[in-house]
Amino acid sequence: MKYFHRIIDEKRDMVAAHISSAEIGMVEGERISAGVVEKKQGSGSQPHRHPKVEQFNYVLQGKFKAMVEGEHHEMVPGDMVHIPANALHQMVAIGEGLNIYFMAKDAGSDPELGIMGYAEDKNVDRPWYEPGFEPENKK
Repeated sequence: MKYFHRIIDEKRDMVAAHISSAEIGMVEGERISAGVVEKKQGSGSQPHRHPKVEQFNYVLQGKFKAMVEGEHHEMVPGDMVHIPANALHQMVAIGEGLNIYFMAKDAGSDPELGIMGYAEDKNVDRPWYEPGFEPENKK
């Protein structure tokens, strides 16, 4: 078993690309999954839920527009958000350059979905993009 990880240098993979632009370098334990999430400016997750999974996000770099259960907040380095299980939430990168946060989820609470969630709008099939940042309109 590997106990020590240099997560900032881990290869990041696209996760839940059907609802999020998140690229994650992650370590999975028995009950908790934790990692570094990177999002490009103007992109993020569709409003979504994790039915059984609680989550914390701590901003390391950049700026994010966050929403939990209709409450909106602009997050900068040093800010943390707590997302209770089944709470509707969204994280959108709005800072220039790299936008990175540390994420921890009790993924063991949902063996079927793990860290995955589902979009509130069942008809979406791509990440969230702020106006002007859609892949076809990249600045």
